[in-house]
Amino acid sequence: MRTTNPTFQEANTIAMDRYKESCLEIKSLLADMSQIDNSYEAYFKNQGQFLLMMQEHMLEIEDDAYFDHDFEWLLGKNHMLYEDVTEPGYQTSYVNPSYAATIFGKEMGQFLSAVAYKLREYVGYVYEQRLFDMKETNDLYLALYHAVVVEGQTEVEVLRQLVRHHMVQSAKLALTIEWTRRFSPTFDVYSHIVDSYDLEDLRYLFRYGLFVGDNEIAQAKYVGQLSEDKKQKIADTYTEAYIRGFARNGVSLKGKNSVQVVYSLGFEGVMKKAYNNFEKLGLQPFAYFHLRTAQRPRLISTRPNRQMIYDHRFSDALYLDEAYVSTMLKASEEVAEMFAKDAGAFSGLALFEVFGDEPFQPKNKDANMSHDQKTAELAARYTREMSMITNKIMPGDSYSFTINDYPLPSIGEQYEAIFDATIEVNTLEEALYEKIQSTIIDALDEVDYVHVTGRDGNKTDIKVALMPISDEKGQTKFANCTADVNVPVGEVYTSPVLAGTEGLLHVKEVYLTDRTFKDLKIWFEEGMIKDYTCSNFETEAENKAYVKESLMHPHDTLPLGEFAIGTNTVAYMMGRRFGIQEKLPILIGEKTGPHFAIGDTCFTWAEDTALYNSNGKEMIARENEKTCLRKTSPEKAYTNKHTDITIPYDELGDIVGYDENGDSVEIILNGRFALPGTEVLNRPFDEE
Repeated sequence: MRTTNPTFQEANTIAMDRYKESCLEIKSLLADMSQIDNSYEAYFKNQGQFLLMMQEHMLEIEDDAYFDHDFEWLLGKNHMLYEDVTEPGYQTSYVNPSYAATIFGKEMGQFLSAVAYKLREYVGYVYEQRLFDMKETNDLYLALYHAVVVEGQTEVEVLRQLVRHHMVQSAKLALTIEWTRRFSPTFDVYSHIVDSYDLEDLRYLFRYGLFVGDNEIAQAKYVGQLSEDKKQKIADTYTEAYIRGFARNGVSLKGKNSVQVVYSLGFEGVMKKAYNNFEKLGLQPFAYFHLRTAQRPRLISTRPNRQMIYDHRFSDALYLDEAYVSTMLKASEEVAEMFAKDAGAFSGLALFEVFGDEPFQPKNKDANMSHDQKTAELAARYTREMSMITNKIMPGDSYSFTINDYPLPSIGEQYEAIFDATIEVNTLEEALYEKIQSTIIDALDEVDYVHVTGRDGNKTDIKVALMPISDEKGQTKFANCTADVNVPVGEVYTSPVLAGTEGLLHVKEVYLTDRTFKDLKIWFEEGMIKDYTCSNFETEAENKAYVKESLMHPHDTLPLGEFAIGTNTVAYMMGRRFGIQEKLPILIGEKTGPHFAIGDTCFTWAEDTALYNSNGKEMIARENEKTCLRKTSPEKAYTNKHTDITIPYDELGDIVGYDENGDSVEIILNGRFALPGTEVLNRPFDEE
């Protein structure tokens, strides 16, 4: 273990004495708890024992000899870190809001459960050797113990104020640490694992501190036995797509020296080669893990309990209030200025993501913390203004990204065959698709709107209004998407005009934001969501709440930010052939039919940067009536949401464009490409 980053070292030096004192205080407090008089003491004993266990664990892993134990021993120690939040331990864990509510009542149970959930960030602090954050957590625990047990304070709002005060008192230093982790290549806690250890010895997996499950183990074994040529091919596809994204978006690599890599534990054998590719370009790779279990946590491993994450999806209500948001935003502005140089040298994100987990159907629980209107508005404001702060020092046209996806072993017995098929999909001939997609774009440039319908039980019936062009020779409405920022190849996309966009979008079953949706229906009026539902739960109220919380929160409505036509019928048939359609990630799934993105366009903060297709035409549909507000009311321009919803070819009826005279252009009829020059896309259907 090591901490070489100067920011971490400085923070640790500041915190060292108080950290040691607070550890002794917790140890002394636990020693005095030989007699448990009430449920609150039992709670604090349990939480204190967790903190003490983690403090002792940090001392263990500081000695590199710890990792000389055999694999099974280390696996047991890894799972011990998560035993109270995995099943069956979660059922009687204070982290479980339902369990806590049975002991303390709903409101106090929610509060103490949210605190226990927050304390679990300690695992990440230990593996990153963040003594400052450990000290802060110790002090929060001790302050709450004194308030609840010693003083008998059980008024939840008073305790929330205590948490809020604690979280903002060292806001600037805490945010400096977080921005270091997100933007500085000197943060090498995780990235050095790829470079520094024998990847044939799978004990390296335990150096992250992340949960190591069957997927990580099987994945590491499989990737380890791949030929060096195959690993290099996968790495090259990934890094070359990243570089093509810069050329496509007109972003210069000059002055860039870092790239944030995102990958799943077990793929280090491929990442090592990708690191070499990036370093030859003068880019230092570094990895980052979001400790608060975000939807995309950057470093990827099996989530020990997806229901737990769902239970705590709104637990930030624990500390959200006006004073917290204002203090954190002010501190963020100051910290952002400190990172202007790092941000200017940051080239972007290279995401190597995975798919294949079983779709997750969460259970609604009455005890879960939720947002009221006030905290929902505060959460939206915080997200929006943080985005604006980041954009000041790192405009959207100053960096790029790429996303690649590969299957997890949990996808099933045909994992290896699916893996090879995914390599094929990710390396399809770009020139062929670019030519076919140009044909589709030329046809769509002649129409004013597109009408999309479903079939075989899909009730989609939606009209999508398109931006007009004034220069037929120099402008186009759709971007021709090849394998650069989004691998694999295979879509044309645009930002719809909101006025005139209306109708029903329906998908029988789809997997979005780590959750399954059955019979998802979304109605649009003037380009904005008017109504929505699904059939996951017994009551309409539950279904509507599920859609809103999962796809729209904290907003009451969202615009239709993107319309695209996927052309990758090879990927579609891969899903059909292996029976994994519902497990395909958005990245691949969006290429297997038309897709509609609710939320922002694809051009957030980069609308004024010209984008050209390979034929030299400028793609002008980069904004809509909402995002153009960035010029006058930037706080109203963006939703910070973008969720792609795809209608698969087997549910798709027709896609037909209409011009101002009512003349039509048929792109797809009855789920098959009908436009002359696109017939080759139907061949994979015929090869079934």
